[in-house]
Formats: sequence, C-alpha cells, structure tokens
Amino acid sequence: MDKASRLVLFADVIDSGSFSAAAKHRSVNRSLVSKQIANLEEELEVRLLHRTTRSLSMTDAGHAVFEHARSLRHQLLETDALVDSIREGVSGELRISSTTHFGRLHVMPVIKSIVNEFPGLNIDLRLEDRYVDIVGERFDVAVRVTEPVDSSLVARKLTDNPLIMVASPDYLQQHGTPESMDDLARHRFVVYAGQNGAMSSWAYHQGSEIINFDMNVKIKVNDGYALLRTALDGLGISVTAQFVACNELVDGRLIQVLPKVKLEAFSPIYVMYPSRRHVPKKTRLFIDYMVNYVRKQSFYIP
Repeated sequence: MDKASRLVLFADVIDSGSFSAAAKHRSVNRSLVSKQIANLEEELEVRLLHRTTRSLSMTDAGHAVFEHARSLRHQLLETDALVDSIREGVSGELRISSTTHFGRLHVMPVIKSIVNEFPGLNIDLRLEDRYVDIVGERFDVAVRVTEPVDSSLVARKLTDNPLIMVASPDYLQQHGTPESMDDLARHRFVVYAGQNGAMSSWAYHQGSEIINFDMNVKIKVNDGYALLRTALDGLGISVTAQFVACNELVDGRLIQVLPKVKLEAFSPIYVMYPSRRHVPKKTRLFIDYMVNYVRKQSFYIP
C-alpha cells in the first residue's frame, strides 16, 4: 500500500471512528488497518493517533494530516466520477442507503426498473434507520427522511412527508368514524416508538394555531410495516407517514381519518449524494429514476 492509499485509509478510520469499523467497511482484517496506519506514522515520522483499548483520538498532527487525507480522498473520488462520466455504458456497483420502510416500499421498485434496463449495473442496497455517514461508508447515494445538515452533501427533495391518521373499514364500522378532534378521545391508537420514545402526543394546525393532542395509545411499534399491519388488522387508528399507507388508501383497505385535519408533518424525504463536480452516471441514473417514480405516486407533494 502506497502513501496515498494509507492517507485515504487514515481518513476512513477517523470517519468510521475505529480500526474495526474501517476494516468492516473495507472487508479486511482489523490488524491490517492498524498495521497500515502504523506504517503511515512511521513514514511521516509523526504520531497521528492516541490509542487506548477503548478509544482513538487524533493528535494535533493527526488533525492536520486528516484534513489533507480527506481532501485527497475527495480528489480520488472526483477522478473516479470523471472516468465514469465519460464511459458510454452504466456499469459497476451502485451503493444505496435508505431508511427501512421507504426503501422496502419505494426504493425497491426503482431498483427493479434500473436492473432490468441496465444489466451491467450491480446494486448494494442497505436498509437502515440509523444516520449513515454517506462519505465515510462509501455510499454513492442515500434516501433520507431528515433535513440536510451536512454541507458536504447535495440534497434533492423528493417530496414533502405528511403525517396522517388511518384505520380499517372494519375498525371504523365497529368503533365509529371520528368527525372531530374531540371524538378521538374515545378511540385507541397505534403509534411509532423510536429511540426518542413513543409518539403519544402530536400537534395539528388549526388556522394559525398549532395545538397538541394526546392519544390513547394501545400499541407502540418501531417498524413501519408493523404500523401498517396493525391498522389493516383493525387494532386501532394508526398515525403514520402518508407514503407508508398510500397503496392501501387507494385500494380502500384503509381510510384516512379526519382528512381535513393537517397534522404536523415529518421532515421531507430527500435523496442525498456526495458533493462532486463529476457525479457518476450510475448515481445520476438512480436519482433521475427515483425522482420520476416518486412524482407518479399518490403521496407525492411538490
């Protein structure tokens, strides 16, 4: 491994947070990563990292070298993108990160279309609900339900992401259809429960006011499919993103409760990718297909 490769590896270690994480991303042994970083320190004749059994931290020299290493990695990615952009065909591997349920419902159909049309392109799709380091983990593109905060990324909005209340026809027939927010007090709810706790209360817009209302939570789940399934099974009113229940609303298996009530929305859905002058054809292809797909869906809001 030459000096440039070791510098890029050093940037990967810092972005990943550990030798083990960097080794996992590269599918190599941890000892190999550690050895190459040690070789880099010897070559530069400077200590880059403070090592303990539980943590890594950069020395002052390490901070300075990291900035150059990250810049070098960016330039190498730019070169790869430039070469890819002048090739005629679309080939290689496209690494995609997506939030889990949006990926299952709406990224998979896009991948199917792309693979059928471009057989030379391989796909590596990772469905995870954690915040993925797109650059550090070498993803080409990511679909996220969060506001962009990283200035090193380009974010293209796919759609707004309204929150709605849905229930099955059987549930509404048995328990009655709410006609006002006050009627919700006698209904049971199925809500999402993530790392920050259960969504036991939410806000809605009433004119210029934003009003909170409490929900009688019957079931809490941390998965979009489970949230949808409980509504279909008539277990309560589910509070969910519109993109989760769009197909069931169209075919009548679910009914939107109080459709005129505007609940406080989730963050819009974005497709994000590393900021480069030369975006690879495979990345542009996925973005174009993803944008066109979303614009045809019933949940699309410009």
